[in-house]
Order: sequence, then structure tokens, then C-alpha cells
Amino acid sequence: MDKKVKYDLVVYGATGFTGRLVVDYIIREYGIINKDFTWAIAGRNKDSLTGIVSSYNASGAKLKNIPIIIADSNDPLSLDLMTSICSIIISTAGPYMKYGLPLVNSCVKNNTHYCDLTGEVPFIKNSILNYDAEAKKNKTKIVHCCGFDSLPSDIGVHLLQINSVNNYKIPCNDVTTYASTKGGLSGGTIASMINIFEHMKSNPDLKNEYKSVYCLDNTNTETISISRKNLKRIKWDKEENGWLCPFIMSGINSRIVYKTNSISDFNYGTDFMYSEVAYFKKGLSGFFNVLKLYFSLLLLRISLTFSPLLFVLNYFYFPNPGNGPDKNTMKTGFFKMRIKGTTPNKQISQVTVLGNSDPGYSATAKMITESALSILLNKDTIPESHGVLTPASALGLIVVDRLKDKGITFNVDK
Repeated sequence: MDKKVKYDLVVYGATGFTGRLVVDYIIREYGIINKDFTWAIAGRNKDSLTGIVSSYNASGAKLKNIPIIIADSNDPLSLDLMTSICSIIISTAGPYMKYGLPLVNSCVKNNTHYCDLTGEVPFIKNSILNYDAEAKKNKTKIVHCCGFDSLPSDIGVHLLQINSVNNYKIPCNDVTTYASTKGGLSGGTIASMINIFEHMKSNPDLKNEYKSVYCLDNTNTETISISRKNLKRIKWDKEENGWLCPFIMSGINSRIVYKTNSISDFNYGTDFMYSEVAYFKKGLSGFFNVLKLYFSLLLLRISLTFSPLLFVLNYFYFPNPGNGPDKNTMKTGFFKMRIKGTTPNKQISQVTVLGNSDPGYSATAKMITESALSILLNKDTIPESHGVLTPASALGLIVVDRLKDKGITFNVDK
């Protein structure tokens, strides 16, 4: 499809907490005007967008040169006007189950590539069912989960398997990610979690469907046997010399990794097993921190089923939508994802993914921007894949190169 491109890249949802971080990142790393791509910011509220421009102008950034596009998920025509004049959309406008599908529809219809930050399995499933076939036909990339959920896990496992095949001539069939993180929450993330829970509560028939690790696959995977159980308690792991407990992102991350396997016609194998756990070093501080995380997860789970507690947490503790962790929390945040795989012959490969800032926000802004720029600027070297994709199936290892000087590294351990 031929179209007249006015802007190469558009940041949709630029007035939200993560959207502003994406804008910050683009200005800092690439400038308002650069030789490689043109860009604009978009959202539904003109006053809010103008306010962002004014705040940058006041700081000397002169954002007045960045165009503003008014588009609203409830107004399909406004979405079409936006997607018809750009090459790729970065969408940070969640909850995606509430606002996301109309934009995906518009992108597919107008042959515009798309990246988002969603961790919402029902939204991704609906995106696949409704738009995968048409996106393939139009040669459009719709790439979900380009932030901390689930790019480090998905790209990390992809790199691990390439290394295993190169060294041992066979992929790892048993892979575990040991995650260590420090960061904050935003109101948007909380809103998405609540939205997912309400959706599942009102659609109980979907509960068993989404339990399947291959629930995002749109082919028949019923014959694939996966025996591993997710960790549900605190556990001391003698082999890893540390404390383990459930990892909050494991649900979405594992399903994206399994989706990558199915997209690749099961290059990881039909017996491939993947799981994620939170990891803490041995010692009293490690034990205290694993207890703290475990009971925080327990409290969050209880609050989602007990409205009065959720109201109290929303009022006194959780940030409002549009707000998130302060600059110091983001600056001192980090993540380490140690991905360990074993082949059927017990040969071991390991990849470590490191990030030097808050995983869910400042690091996520880097990841989604570089994902979009991989599609925009590295057309000749990224995989020739189209449809509703995962980061690994859409980007390959190109995004690893783009991130290595941005504070996020993927290292094959010797």
C-alpha cells in the first residue's frame, strides 16, 4: 500500500506517564530534529499535549518544533487520519483492553507498523484473532510487549537458543529466568491490572483458556504437553544459592516466549518448557526481601478480590493514572534477568540481561523506542515477518545492538 508519509514516528499517548518518558528519551538521544527520522506526539487532549510542549519550552528544549496530532480511540476517523500519515506508531495509551484495539485496527488498515507496552493477555489474544491475518497480508508488523514485559525475556531466550544451537547443535528444552529488580509502579500499570482482573471475573469461561502457556497461539497446540508448574511459594534453591518466589511478570512474559516458539514453527522444540521466578541472594537481607515481595504480591492478589482493600490501597498507596515513580526511584532502579537453559543432553547455556534504571518506566521507554526504530531504520536486517508478533519474532537481535549503548545489555555468559 502506497501512502504519503508525513511523520516517520508518532508517539501516541504522549501525555501519560510512560509516554512522557518516551518523549524525554527521544529528545535526549536523537533530538527534536535529526537526519534519520521525523516524529510527532499524539493524544486525545489538545490542552494536555500543548501543556507538555510548553513545559519543554520552559526548560529550554524548544519542543515547539514537534508537531501535535489529536487522535482519540473513540473516534476511528481521527485514528485513521493519524495512522495514514506515519510509518510507525508507539502506543503507550492503556489500559489496552479499553483503548487498544481501535488503534491496532487503524494501523493494520493503513499499513502502519505498531509497537506497544501491553502486558494484557486478553488484549493480545483479541489482537491476534482479529488482525493477524490482515496484518500479514498488508505486510504490517503489530508488535506487542516491547517494554519490560516482555522484551528482555523474549529477546533473551531467543539469544540463548541461538547460542545453544551454535554450541551444541540443539536448543535448550528447559529454560528458567531468575529475575532481580528494583523499581516503582505507575497508575497506568495498576489500572491495567485491575482491568484484566475485572475482565476475567466477568468472563469466567476464559479462565481455563488463559491458563494454557500457548493461549496466544492461533493454531492447534492441544497436543503439546507442558508439565512444569509455576512457583507459588517461597523456596530456597541450593543449586542457584538463593531465595526464589513468584515473579509478577511471569504470566505475560512466559506466554510471549511460548508465542515466539510457535511463530517460529517450534524452533525451541515442542517439549520446550519455560518459567520465571524472582531471585534474591542468600543471607538475612535476601530472606527479608523475598518475604517482603511475596507478601506484597499476596496483598495485591487479595485486594483484587476484596473491593474495600483495593479502595484503601488506591486512595493511600497506589499512584493515580498519569503518575508514577519519582526521578530518584527511576534513576536508582535496575533489573537483572539471568536466563539459564539446559539441553536434553544436560548442556547449559546462560544469558544475562542487565538494565541500569527502573525496569518498568525509564528502561521501558528505551526498549519501546529502540524497538520502533529497529523497524523504521533497520528494515534490511530485521526478520521479514509480519502479522501480530512478539519482540523476538519481529525484531530478532537488531534491538540488542540498538540498546547496548543505552544502558541495557544482553550478554552470553561463558
